[in-house]
Amino acid sequence: MSLVNKVSDQQFSWCFRDPVNTDEVKDYLDVISDPIDLRTMEKRIRKGDWYKNKHMLYSDMMRMVNNCKLYNGEGSTYYDYAVSLEKYLATVFPKRVTSAVASAATEGSGGS
Repeated sequence: MSLVNKVSDQQFSWCFRDPVNTDEVKDYLDVISDPIDLRTMEKRIRKGDWYKNKHMLYSDMMRMVNNCKLYNGEGSTYYDYAVSLEKYLATVFPKRVTSAVASAATEGSGGS
């Protein structure tokens, strides 16, 4: 829980704290098939059976970053917040976690 709280406390993370309101952002689910946000992660941690390790939590955090970049596009304020979050995550998660998740993502995409 403390990692989620650390992320949530960052000034740039305000837009990641709650699920995207799909009543306001009507096409969000047309673009993003697997949404995630900090509140959902917090609920999963409290429930206690979702995240088996830090790799899984980091993977969801990076999915949140990538969803934001994909939906908003380079040059938007939200994209910039996602970049800031990505840089911050590299400082709060151990290098072995970030490296393992990056390697798994590369392998899962066929290396491209």
